[in-house]
Amino acid sequence: MRPPVMSLLALLAVGSCPPAVAQRASAEGDRSWVDTSYEYVTNRADTLSQQFDSFFGEADAERESADSVLRLQSEYEWNEQEQSDARIRLRGKVDLPQLNRRLSLVFGEENDYRNDVLPSTEEQDGDVGLQYSLLDRARSRLDLSFGTNASLDFHTSLRYRYLQPVNDRLSLRFTERLYLKEGDGTGSITRGDIDYSFSTDRILRFTSDVEYGQETDGAEWGSRLSYLLKISPRAALSYFFAVSGQTEPRHITDAYAIGIRYRRNVLRPWIFVEVEPSHLWRRETEDDRREPAWAISFRLELLEEIRNRHHER
Repeated sequence: MRPPVMSLLALLAVGSCPPAVAQRASAEGDRSWVDTSYEYVTNRADTLSQQFDSFFGEADAERESADSVLRLQSEYEWNEQEQSDARIRLRGKVDLPQLNRRLSLVFGEENDYRNDVLPSTEEQDGDVGLQYSLLDRARSRLDLSFGTNASLDFHTSLRYRYLQPVNDRLSLRFTERLYLKEGDGTGSITRGDIDYSFSTDRILRFTSDVEYGQETDGAEWGSRLSYLLKISPRAALSYFFAVSGQTEPRHITDAYAIGIRYRRNVLRPWIFVEVEPSHLWRRETEDDRREPAWAISFRLELLEEIRNRHHER
């Protein structure tokens, strides 16, 4: 039985997509770990790095999916230096093919940038908007989006992604996002990813991004080194080390983090659980002493997939 809340979310696509919904994989089936967990990876995105993105629910995998993808996530976070925090958020997109095959309704876009480098970063208000695909090719993609958040602040962005496989083990990805946010002004986020595949079930990933805007402290940067490993047909691990900093008023490295992220598909193909313990060293200014702190996050996620778009454009 489909969870009631996800069935309600599916109603968002009624009238804008065919009635057929993607069939779920059987819990007892012998399908691959990616097939069991996600059905929406496109034919041209079958590399190991993109499979890991899909399994872990990375924002780019959702935004570039050929089908509608919605995630309802409940998270509880404990931090040794801060108060515990519990939140629920909706992420993903619903395609609107009857209006335009390039148009999608997107949720949680603003939370997806810069929040995957260091753990326990502050969440922004939930937002909703529209995304229009200006260009969609095998290696490159260009999207225009605009929307608003819970505070009714308007935002718009132009995002370009280029993927370049070097060989059967190494791939490079470049992403550039230009944005305009009400209250924050203009800015840009430049990101690069390097993935190296050791085997069919593990990769090493280096991610680095830089944000520069009217409200940033100069250039705010972050880097993350991750080792991603499939440990069973329904589970995967990510070991990571991350660092972040800024260039104004002086160039400082303000945070380090090390941790593990464990994600597993449980009970039904559309239910996922995560646990992410980490240790952080943070400081606010150059004169502050960097204080160590333990943190841990628990997440429960419900996934809804709706096949409502042809792969051809």
